[in-house]
Parts: sequence; structure tokens; C-alpha cells
Amino acid sequence: MADGFNQLDQRLADSGYDEGLPASYPPRPDIDERPIQIAHANIWSRFAAVTGLVSALAGAALLAHAIAPSRLGVIGQVGISAWVGVSVAFALLTIILVIIARHSGPGPNRPSVGSAGIILLICGMLLTLAGLLIANSSPKGIIKAPARDEAPTSSPQAMTGGIDKAAGQCASGWHDISPGGYVGISQARYCTDTTMAYVVFDNDSAASLAKGPIRASVPDLLSRYGGGLQPQDLWLLTGKRWMVVGSKAQVTGLQSQWGGQAEPLMGQH
Repeated sequence: MADGFNQLDQRLADSGYDEGLPASYPPRPDIDERPIQIAHANIWSRFAAVTGLVSALAGAALLAHAIAPSRLGVIGQVGISAWVGVSVAFALLTIILVIIARHSGPGPNRPSVGSAGIILLICGMLLTLAGLLIANSSPKGIIKAPARDEAPTSSPQAMTGGIDKAAGQCASGWHDISPGGYVGISQARYCTDTTMAYVVFDNDSAASLAKGPIRASVPDLLSRYGGGLQPQDLWLLTGKRWMVVGSKAQVTGLQSQWGGQAEPLMGQH
């Protein structure tokens, strides 16, 4: 009997059947937490990518606002400081989320976690910086909307009628001004009642050449035709081929009808 059991044990040993059979139940192996850590890191990394994208979009909006504020509709109505605040705030949030993501993931994968958020964050900061530089150097933008110019320069009656409508009736009538040595002037008239005058040029070349000298001669004309006003009291409204001189209230009122650029007469030369 004993020999039979011994032979059975020997056969089992030779066949390898009893190898690895535990004498008792082994302890439960530890659960591998790497997949869970990677999943958590991926979630935080996606959040970082979203916030980085928002930062980049805000920076792009800021840059567009700085380049062409008058052509962006609703975006152009939002202040530059608001876009800067959004871009910087989401950039900081992106940094926080990337840090959380990298601490949530396993060690070997940490350097690559949140890379999309970091790239978008850098893009957002570069766009924001470029927008701020352009906004500081060109407060009105690089691309400006075309100025409105609706003065009826082809008709002297329409010119004087438009000025009368904006500044008050010229009771004494409009008087012609001699162009003197200036060439390319088709109309030059003044009104002593309202202390206003206007000039219309024949073409763009004549306007570009004569606007500066005529502006410089206004104080002398004011001393001869003016009604007690000083040069510092006058404003200038200029269009492509015309100029109007009057008080600030008169000029701004006429600007609402014709467009043009209004500025103090003595503001620059």
C-alpha cells in the first residue's frame, strides 16, 4: 500500500502536476493603480486643454481688437482690459490644471501630461502680448474704418445750406473769399454772423497741398472777418476735399451731417 502511494507521488512529481500548487490560499495580489492614475491625469489634462484654448481665443480676440477695432462688431465693443483679464485668468487656471494632472499621473508619463494645455497657454500669452503692443502703439487700430464724407461739394448752395442747418442761419449771407495764391480751390466762403468759413478743393492733390497753408492762415483771416473769436476757440472739420472752420459746437453739429474729422484748430499744425 505504501509503495503504491509512493509510486503515485513520484508520477505526479515527474509529470509536474503538483508544481505551483499552494499549500494554502495565497494572499490577494495588489491592484495595479496605474490605469486609474492615467485616467485621472487624462481628465485634468483635457480640462487644461479647454482652459488653454479659451486663453488663446481671448488673446486672438484682443489682437483682432487692437488691429481693427471698428470692424469687429460686438468684439470691437469689448474693452481691451476685459480680453486681457480673460486671457490671463484662464492661463493661470490652465497652469493649475496642468500641475494637478501631472501629479495625478504615474511618474514616467508626467512630462507629457497637459502638453496641449501648455501649448495653447503659450499661444494665448503671445497673442495677448502682441495685442497689447499694437494697442499701445496704435490706440485707434492699424486698420481703420473708412471715414464718412458726405459733404455736397459739387454745389455751393448745398454747402452753405448744410452749414446753416447745423450752425444757424447766416442772416447777412455768405461772402466769397479770394483764394489768393492758392490754386485748386473751387469754393471759399465765409459768414460773419456765425463766424464760419469753408473751402472746397478741385481735386485730392490740391487738397493735400493747400490744407496746411490754409489752416495756418486762418488766424489772419479771423482778425479780418471774425467776430471777436480767438484762434484757440475755433475748430476745424476736414474731409477729403473740403474744410470748415467754426466753433466746437458748430463743427461737431456739422460733423453729424457730413462726417469728416473734427479737431481744434490750434491742436496741431
